[in-house]
Amino acid sequence: MNDNYILMHRDVPCAVIAIDRDNSALREVKIIRKDIAPFLGGADERRMKKWWEQRAVPGSRKDIARMLKNAGCTTNREYLAKNLALSLEDTYWICPVETELRWEDVNLFHNEPGDTEVLSFHNGSSYDPNASLGGEMDKYWDLAGETPVLVKKAYENFGQQSINEAFASLIHRKQKADIPYAGYEVMRGEDNALIARCAAFTSENVEFVSAYEVIHSAKRRKDRSQVDHYIDVCEEHGLSRSEMQRYMDYLILSDFVISNTDEHLRNFGVLRDPKTMELLGPAPIFDSGNSMFWDVLRVKPLGKKELMARKINSINTKEGRMLEHVRNRDVLDPMNLPGPAEVEELYASYGLPEERAAFIAGSYACKLSIFDEYISGKDISIYR
Repeated sequence: MNDNYILMHRDVPCAVIAIDRDNSALREVKIIRKDIAPFLGGADERRMKKWWEQRAVPGSRKDIARMLKNAGCTTNREYLAKNLALSLEDTYWICPVETELRWEDVNLFHNEPGDTEVLSFHNGSSYDPNASLGGEMDKYWDLAGETPVLVKKAYENFGQQSINEAFASLIHRKQKADIPYAGYEVMRGEDNALIARCAAFTSENVEFVSAYEVIHSAKRRKDRSQVDHYIDVCEEHGLSRSEMQRYMDYLILSDFVISNTDEHLRNFGVLRDPKTMELLGPAPIFDSGNSMFWDVLRVKPLGKKELMARKINSINTKEGRMLEHVRNRDVLDPMNLPGPAEVEELYASYGLPEERAAFIAGSYACKLSIFDEYISGKDISIYR
């Protein structure tokens, strides 16, 4: 049996969808307005089913069982549908066909959690923006202030993923490259987890479109790499080609320096005006927690071949291949990068054991050596 909804973008219907009542998968899709539907005008049933799967909070997250139990749901997709697929990253949502809900009734940027005056669906319960919050780390939106704040908790390996966010922010701040980035602050929580906090860069008037949607909105030519195709599509939708190339060069190079292994296609993208559908520019760099060898538990620093052999979750599976997409190596200044001693002091200041901080600093020093070789034009493929 299906439940029928209208996929809305603000108050404009863009598709009619049927959600399977047994497993909450997206079963049928009929696109009404391609120009405002996801995928920049390239939406179809196959892409929309993938979009629905990716929109749900990951079923593998540690805190998902508690979230589902509290909500009386059995799957992450059911939880997403119960919360009308609302997000603080964009203005898409699903409206049950038998209701007369409007955007102003469900807009998370206006309606605080627990506000039941306008929340007339699902027995008057409030809507949870965390039902569409991606990523594997425990996280939630803090809506206590005027601007939503993303809160991420790190428990594993001394909470290093949170410290990595602070270190990435330091890298971008020192570079002064005019590349947008999300700044994180880190603190110790009551449960001893290290918490990374970051203000939302989206709002009711600015929404995020992932690189996944951009890349899969149009067919890629065989002679174009995914990076080239991403920039091609952005240019076709009004963004400056030079600006997007510079952004991608910086993103790839900064990821290389911090050994970020998780720059997948939903971890970067562009910003858009939800009223005009105009692309505004690249989204700030965010989510660098899976970096700085956070999952490598050893004492001896990694060597050059070990560093270059690590697999990454990105457009390519190896960092060396990612560097092939860079057009301007000078966009990231090696003179403005933190040194190994500063790195060791930073990580130790958050409570990491001296041995662990020394390992991170030593491996980072080795990575800087490779980066210096690359910047000077030397062949670093010998380390692959």
